[in-house]
Amino acid sequence: MCYGIERELDQREGHAVVTALQRLYPGRVACLQESGGFVNNLRVWENLILPAWYHESASLPVLEARLVAAMDALAIPADGRAALTAALPAALSKSQRRELALARSLVQSPDWLAVETEWLVWLNGAASVACKEVYGALALRCPVLLFGAGALQHAEPLPDTGEENAVTQG
Repeated sequence: MCYGIERELDQREGHAVVTALQRLYPGRVACLQESGGFVNNLRVWENLILPAWYHESASLPVLEARLVAAMDALAIPADGRAALTAALPAALSKSQRRELALARSLVQSPDWLAVETEWLVWLNGAASVACKEVYGALALRCPVLLFGAGALQHAEPLPDTGEENAVTQG
């Protein structure tokens, strides 16, 4: 399922929606933002592992195994992973930040996926085939909430629950 909100994720309304979801599903809402959504003074490894570690009781070896599996799924070359995860986010290209945000989502194993439309434009264009496949699998597993201009064009209509008819007939 894919829902849309014509507000940017970093605007007040968009942020409020994600905050509400995070209260309902602590640690289970992954965000795919245009900028990657990384904390600039933390190494990439910390940005990828800490969100899941904070909210789960999983051990670091378990989370690191998830990270290795995520990097394998995204076809990130094994010989460059140590340098990549030791880097600060500012040293990464925009494409690398987007790709690693997807890796972080896999480590989190989310119940919800909050995605900015700009990130989706990159995915549908310049992203690698591996990124497209990983995102497709995630989107089949959990609901996607799109944020930003054009979000409603990609979203599915809300299901008809019949409540409108019950109100007008009652």
